Amino acid sequence: MNDHEELKLSELLILASLWMLFGFMVWYYLSAFHGFPARITADAILGEILGSNFHQIVVNPDQHYLFQVETTIPFTFPDGTTEALGFIVNPLIFSYGLPLLFGLVMGSDVGWRRKIFIFLLGYVTITAVQIWGVVWESLKMLSFNFGDQTHQIVQDAGISDAAIALSYQLGTLILPALAPIFVWVLTNRRLVEQFVGWGAEQMKTGGTEKS
Repeated sequence: MNDHEELKLSELLILASLWMLFGFMVWYYLSAFHGFPARITADAILGEILGSNFHQIVVNPDQHYLFQVETTIPFTFPDGTTEALGFIVNPLIFSYGLPLLFGLVMGSDVGWRRKIFIFLLGYVTITAVQIWGVVWESLKMLSFNFGDQTHQIVQDAGISDAAIALSYQLGTLILPALAPIFVWVLTNRRLVEQFVGWGAEQMKTGGTEKS
C-alpha cells in the first residue's frame, strides 16, 4: 500500500469516527422511531411462539428506548403479590451497528444516492438482527430468569435450552458487530480493494500465472 492509499484510509477512519459520534446521538434520541419495526415484528413472532401466554411488547413509559415485554403468565413476586409477568428488554444492544454503519457510509467518497442505498440496506439488515436479539433475549429471560414455571412454558412451545443459548449468543455477541461491517464491505468493493492493494484483475492475473 502506498502513502496515498494510507492517507485515504486514515481520512476514512477519521471521518467515520466523527460521523459516528453524531450518528450515536441521533440513533439514541430517535430510538423509539427507528426501533418501531423491530418491536412490531418481535411482538408478532413471540405471539406466534408463546400463544396465549404472550400479551404484547410496548415502549417503556419511563425510558422510551426500552421495550417492555408483557405476558399473561401469573407470577408471584418477592413481595408476595401475584400479577402478570412483564420484563424489560433493551433493543439498543442489538442495533448499535446503525451509527457505526452511518459513520462508515458518510466517511466514504461515494455519491449520495449510493450512500442512501447502502444505509437503507444496512438499516434493513440491522433491524433483522435487532428482531432476532429481542426475540431470543425474551425467550432466554423466560427460560432462565423467572423459575421453573416460565421455563416449562418455553419448553412446551418447542424451544430447547440449546437453541436459546446458541441463538442468544449469536444475537448478542456476533451478529450486531458483524452486520454493519459486512454490509459496508460488500457494498464498497472498490474502496476495500484500494486499501488492501489487491483488486479483482490482480487476482485473475495471479491465478493465471500460478496455473
